Amino acid sequence: MRYIYIICILFFSCSIVPPDLEWEDVTSNHESTLNIIGLISTDSLRTSFVKVQRTLDMDEASDSLIRDTIGDNIYIYYTSRFIVRNAEVVVSNGVNDYIFEYTDFSYDVDMDKVFQEVYIYNGDDLNPQPGEIWTLNVLVPGGLEATGQTIIPPTPRIFTENLPDTFQIFREMEMSWLPINDNYQLINSDYLGEYGYDDYFYENSYICGINQEYIISPEESSAIFRREWCDPEFNEPSWNEEILLFSLMSMDNNYYDYFIRYRDAEFTSSFGSGGSGRNFGINGGIGVFGSIAIDRHSMIMIP
Repeated sequence: MRYIYIICILFFSCSIVPPDLEWEDVTSNHESTLNIIGLISTDSLRTSFVKVQRTLDMDEASDSLIRDTIGDNIYIYYTSRFIVRNAEVVVSNGVNDYIFEYTDFSYDVDMDKVFQEVYIYNGDDLNPQPGEIWTLNVLVPGGLEATGQTIIPPTPRIFTENLPDTFQIFREMEMSWLPINDNYQLINSDYLGEYGYDDYFYENSYICGINQEYIISPEESSAIFRREWCDPEFNEPSWNEEILLFSLMSMDNNYYDYFIRYRDAEFTSSFGSGGSGRNFGINGGIGVFGSIAIDRHSMIMIP
């Protein structure tokens, strides 16, 4: 009897005729908008840059096919239409104008970070100072234009006078810094020693509690640094002449709002997550134009 019910269910389900599906054209009156991420850094080890992209119309393809000849070789590849490579990008402190030029690939000043598809300044006289107002102007052939403004944050300062020369890995240490009334700061610690023990330790040093990072509110002026919990079965290094680096970064309000305060997506769906396109320090487009300053201090770690 049970098999009869199953057969009936299969029969009736197969006999159901789904409705005809009709495609509906999706139209939009959206106009292309500039999407900019610009950062001015007072730190000599961090390169100032501007990344220029644009949103696409509904009928635009996301990629273009490029044919390039290098020497005797011909290369054919796809490149994103979101990237704007022919913009005029000018950054100014009100006295001097600095022309930022497009580059497909470049290293940071200390060869630590890689910049791709950004505009950078190739001179050596870009010297932003705390309290200065810096402006941005981006002009794209075809009429798209955006401007921006940032106020360079105060220079952060780690008080090193009372810090020990070495950090004993199983103890704690009080750190203090100059509080900044109108700006948030971010402090992080990094392990910079050799990783000859195994690659897993180096790539996951946070697991052993060395790498830490947190936001400092304007009223905070000190904190206790201690090694966080570590798996007792984890392979420990000898901590012989390993370096612990602290970096204290101050940021303007544009940087804080874009990257920290509103970094979570506004909505999430089965198609992914995203937002409506916020702008901080940018007029005529979306994105951010912000600025940062950094202070550093390093010490030797010992058992």
